[in-house]
Amino acid sequence: MEGGRGVATNELACAIEVRGLTKCYGAVRALDGATFSVGRGEVVAYLGPNGAGKTTTISVFCGLRRRDAGEVTICGADVDRDPVAIKRQIGVVPEESNLYPELTGRRNLEYLGELYGLDRAVRRARADELLETFSLREKAEAPFRTLSRGMKRRLTVAAALVHAPEVLLLDEPTAGLDVPSGRALRRLIQDINRAGATVFLATHNLAEAEALADRVLILLKGRVVAQGTAAEVRRRVGRVRTVTVAFCDPVTEATLRDACPAVRAVSPAQGGWRLEVTDAHAALAELVAFADRQGVRIEAVEAAGASLEEAFLSILDGAARPAEGEG
Repeated sequence: MEGGRGVATNELACAIEVRGLTKCYGAVRALDGATFSVGRGEVVAYLGPNGAGKTTTISVFCGLRRRDAGEVTICGADVDRDPVAIKRQIGVVPEESNLYPELTGRRNLEYLGELYGLDRAVRRARADELLETFSLREKAEAPFRTLSRGMKRRLTVAAALVHAPEVLLLDEPTAGLDVPSGRALRRLIQDINRAGATVFLATHNLAEAEALADRVLILLKGRVVAQGTAAEVRRRVGRVRTVTVAFCDPVTEATLRDACPAVRAVSPAQGGWRLEVTDAHAALAELVAFADRQGVRIEAVEAAGASLEEAFLSILDGAARPAEGEG
């Protein structure tokens, strides 16, 4: 699902509103005026290199850190002035699990329900529901410490949902998981969102961001330097980067490279050639002219823009480069 559902923030009431968020640790500005909003029902991926300020942002959201400046509201409540209301509205999945290793999966869920003030019958029913939803019923009575890493992550997400929050904050939820466990957890996140929750996903996994998110926010040195759908962010890089072409007749790499000046590099692709190009329009025109001269037919051709990874790295490089005249 490319770029998620493409929900526009201005069409939705804001679940999260951040204006000029600043947080310092001594002389280090972990967040430096970050500004963005998240609409209700959106999945937003929060991307950035290590040290960009992603975890600090989530810590401010859930009250573990107090902001130094700026405004942050979640579901209309200020995170510093109304922390109790915030805690009712959010569920948090930290990078490292915060559940009790000696308690069983069921007891962890019921205990958290008790902390949120749920009646005994309600929290027991909620624990049963979550254990079933997250395919953990068979391990319900096993101590948390004995579960596999994938099961621990699933139970940690389940624990964040005990009180049915409106906003789910996820910090690297699939980090360290094997492929099947990561895929299963991503499906659960999609299901949670379809059920109505807003999802704020801090991740290094660009494929995960592209698969899950309606929009992406790119954070660098405490500031949001780019945002939009994955497709919009990719388009910021500009022109098509690669063309894949297949011919009905044999064509050599050297002949192809010499005939097409707009092609920077040629490498074999399944059933044809992958061309790195400087100008897609010029490269396609040159390929047609080349085929006519050589008396060969083009069987298939496909142009591809920059990947989200290429766009991400390009944006970070551009944002980090000093402006002209700066030393």
